[in-house]
Amino acid sequence: MATQIKVYGHHIDVFNHVNNARYLEFYEEARWAWLENHNLLNFLLKNNLGMVAVNININYCQGAVLFDQLTVISRLERIGTKSASCYQQIIREKNGKKTLISDVTVTFVFVELATNKSVVISGELLEHLEPLLQGESDQFIEVN
Repeated sequence: MATQIKVYGHHIDVFNHVNNARYLEFYEEARWAWLENHNLLNFLLKNNLGMVAVNININYCQGAVLFDQLTVISRLERIGTKSASCYQQIIREKNGKKTLISDVTVTFVFVELATNKSVVISGELLEHLEPLLQGESDQFIEVN
């Protein structure tokens, strides 16, 4: 799934590019949209479950600047017994050329909101996640 984000002044730091911490916000915004779009958010809320990031590995490739139109692409990359991981890229398209700005792998667990304890990924939760593994690979830029 692709989420569009336009870079505005409040995203820019003193060096006139998007601050590194803002990329994490861009990625999180896209993950929320991705969860909503795949109806996973409704399932989680209905079942009193939440998602908690436990590891983030981010690569910064190029700086994004004021008024850049960025596309954040997200896909589920792996489902384990207790954790899963999402792979995302931020891409800038300018003058017909796509440039990789950043990519990230986020590992997360599902927790029962009442107890804050992680749960095994099985049953209905697994059924909701498995279709997301197929992703939209054709939109990603190949990373060497």
